[in-house]
This record gives sequence, structure tokens and C-alpha cells, in this order.
Amino acid sequence: MCYSCNQTTLPCVIPNQSTDEKELLLLVAAGDELAFRKLVLDYSGLVFKFIYQHLEDRPLAEEIVQDIFIKLWLTRETLAHLHSFRSYLLIVARNHAFNAIKKMVREKNKEWEWQQAIKPPDEEEAQHQETLFTLLEEAVGLLPPQQLKAWTLCRKRGLKYEQAATEMHVSRDAIKKYLQYANASIKKYISTKAPIGLL
Repeated sequence: MCYSCNQTTLPCVIPNQSTDEKELLLLVAAGDELAFRKLVLDYSGLVFKFIYQHLEDRPLAEEIVQDIFIKLWLTRETLAHLHSFRSYLLIVARNHAFNAIKKMVREKNKEWEWQQAIKPPDEEEAQHQETLFTLLEEAVGLLPPQQLKAWTLCRKRGLKYEQAATEMHVSRDAIKKYLQYANASIKKYISTKAPIGLL
């Protein structure tokens, strides 16, 4: 069906044109398929225009219109209790449109995050990283022997405090203190040596 022009490729037998909206809804609620076809013909164009106005995506708008009317048919018993079908239908259309917009935003955000994740660092960022790595190596090289060994075991080799303590023949608390002193010294060295704007 082309909802924008309210045309259908299916033959449609329309109930008596004098049937008012309330009677039409009662017929649909009772399972009258011909009455439901008339309901679709009468309102699908309105729903399409409302949704397309928000999404500006014709295929998606047509898909949502179809989904709305399918759900109306599946819950047709509730139509008998409506006071204003038009108002109810526009609320349903609005909710579907907003949900579609939120989904589109989420997908665009995910796409942006993915692009950022696979985006190679630019030349300036690569230089910054290289400078920081060089400063880190310099700072580590200036550490006292015990701090250097503890830092190497825990930070480079990934040993736990207990494992490093066993290898260095010291207590776990000693390893913890060595690392605290080492981290403080490294941080101080880098903050002093790093060019302005790098950190």
C-alpha cells in the first residue's frame, strides 16, 4: 500500500459509507475485516503524513504505519471503548515516531563510537604519546634500585604484590611502599618535563 496517497493494490469492499466512526470501530472490534480495511483507508494517509513529518524517511514511515495498523487489529477489542479514534491514533503514531527517532539516535551514536574506536590516532596525538612514553622511560630509569625492581616486576611483568615480594625477598607492604614512591617520582618527573599542553 502507498500510504502517502491512500492507494492499495488489493481489492477492497468498503462498508456502507454512512457508517459513522463509532459504528465502524464496533465492527472492527467484533472482527469485521471489511470494516478494518475501511479504517485503514480512512486513516493510513493521516498517520503516514504525521510520521513522515517527524522522520523524513519514506520507507521507515510506511513500515511504521503498517506496524501500527497490525497492532490495532491484534488489539481490536479495545477500539470499542474509544471516544476519539483520531486522537488515539495520533498518540500511537507519535509514540512510534519518537521511539523510531530514539532508535536512530542510538544507532548513530554507536556508529560514531565505532568510528572513533577504529580511527587511527592523528600525527599530533601520536607524537604526544611518543613523548609521554619517552618521559616515562626516563623517569623509570632514574628510580632507586629497589623501587625500579618493584616497578618492573609489578607494572611491566604484571606480578602481584605477593609474587614480587617473594622474588625480592621483602614483605608485601615493602613492595606497596616502593610502588607508591616510584609512582610519585614518575608523576613528578613527567609533570616537570612534559611540554605545556601535553598533559
